[in-house]
Order: sequence, then C-alpha cells, then structure tokens
Amino acid sequence: MGSYPGKPGHGCVRMSFKCDKCGLCCRMIRGTPLEKWARKDGSCRHLTKDNLCDIYAKRPTICNVRRLWEVQFSKTVTWERWLRLQEESCKIIKEKGRSG
Repeated sequence: MGSYPGKPGHGCVRMSFKCDKCGLCCRMIRGTPLEKWARKDGSCRHLTKDNLCDIYAKRPTICNVRRLWEVQFSKTVTWERWLRLQEESCKIIKEKGRSG
C-alpha cells in the first residue's frame, strides 16, 4: 500500500491530481494550519492574482498533494484512493465557494 506511485509494479493508472487552478482552496485557509499566512479576507498571502502560489517550489507539505500522501498517508491509503479523496475535497470546496 505504501509504494510510491510510478514505481514498477505499483499498478497506478493516474500519476497526479489535476488541479484546475481555481484558487478556492487557497482562499479558505482560516481554521487550518495555514491560517498564519491568511490575509484579512481569509486567502493565503502567497496566492497571486492569477491563482498561482508564489512559493510553489517551497510550499508547505499540506499544500502538496503528493508530498502529504508520502509523509502522512501512504501507509494507510493507496495513491489511487488519495487522489479520489483530493478530487472529492476539491468538489466540496468549490460547492462551498459558490454558495458562500
């Protein structure tokens, strides 16, 4: 279960989470471990006007789908399941963003 995606024999069909760069996950960081970086409006101070991260190469583990899985979840959740969970979370954030 803890095999790294991309290693021979892992059987992983998809290799990554497909982010559409809507920026909503970076606009709702109050109440998260990233709150210290929140602007007054609740968005991350590293979110640029074009919905990119100005510290992307050095972003925190919680902001990196693959690294967070490797560090905290790879022994208990398969990569495929992790990707599905991220997609489900993304849908919930988008629904919350539309209604809020």
